[in-house]
Amino acid sequence: MNDPQGNPFWTYSLALYGRPGVDAACLALQDRLDLDVNVLLFCCWAGSRGRTLEDREVGALMAAVRALREEVVLPLRQARRSLKTLLAELGPAGTELREKIKANELAAEAIQQNLMHSALQIADGPPSATAGAANLRAYLRVAQATPAGSDWDALAGLLAVAFPELSEVEARALLGQ
Repeated sequence: MNDPQGNPFWTYSLALYGRPGVDAACLALQDRLDLDVNVLLFCCWAGSRGRTLEDREVGALMAAVRALREEVVLPLRQARRSLKTLLAELGPAGTELREKIKANELAAEAIQQNLMHSALQIADGPPSATAGAANLRAYLRVAQATPAGSDWDALAGLLAVAFPELSEVEARALLGQ
């Protein structure tokens, strides 16, 4: 996979997000707990490099992208989702507009990931599922998110795909569930 932006986090994210079940898990956590998919992916990426993030680092990461996320990414997402319900009324022009908004949303997320990569440099190291799980738990703490049963399933599924040596049962155990 090409990395035109010189950002290994972006390359990692595209690869992980493209694996079976990852998009559904991330979107479920986004919709149910208001978690940022890019931060979830960053937690896994840091773990894939053997890095455990401290709560203050996760908070700094979230702060670094807060304005872009709230003022650009989320409004684009809302517009794209709103258009989905209006497509029957708007026809082909609505579909074309929705696709353009979707492309802009993806471009904004790429910028967000560049900001994240710049805000917190992660050196390359040996993968650590334990670090990945600790990073996800740190994000939950900092975001003050309270996962329920199916949320833990999504988190464990994400972790198990990010670290294929884990079963979902082992991933749940690492997450403290």
